[in-house]
Amino acid sequence: MENLKYRLINYFDVWGNQEDGYEVNNLCSEGELFLAGDYTKKDIIAALIDFGFFKPTVTEEMVEIDDMYDMIEFFDSHNYMPIGRLELIYD
Repeated sequence: MENLKYRLINYFDVWGNQEDGYEVNNLCSEGELFLAGDYTKKDIIAALIDFGFFKPTVTEEMVEIDDMYDMIEFFDSHNYMPIGRLELIYD
């Protein structure tokens, strides 16, 4: 299985709340990482931990993932606040 290269985008400034919805006010690129083509939710979280984006204590239960293949967005599972995304890089 081939490795896929993604750009990590950090949603470092998010406004709103769970009831009314959230808006990403500001974001930035943190760098690039690789995922195997047959990745799982666990693989995504492990890659984000290895990158240093998530703390080692983050578990699958703490993160919701919306996987659209070329963009993988992740949210806090407690309040569904957007955290960031991975964007597929086509070389």
